[in-house]
Amino acid sequence: MCEKIVALGVYPFVVPFVPIGGTPLENHAAPDALFMRGLLEPLGRMLARAGLRSSDIKAGCGKCGACSTLSAYE
Repeated sequence: MCEKIVALGVYPFVVPFVPIGGTPLENHAAPDALFMRGLLEPLGRMLARAGLRSSDIKAGCGKCGACSTLSAYE
């Protein structure tokens, strides 16, 4: 799916799941660093090939980037 939306010029901002107390998934484990790297490395290559960079985003989550290390893989 990321390939399709990157081809459209959309920056798919991917963040790790964070379990929140009091919700149905409060006991679900957060992903480990290896899992996230497995997603973010190929996505970063897709973004680089497409010329999409977080530094070019004007506002929002992709611009801030605090919840993800995706920009490090661009």
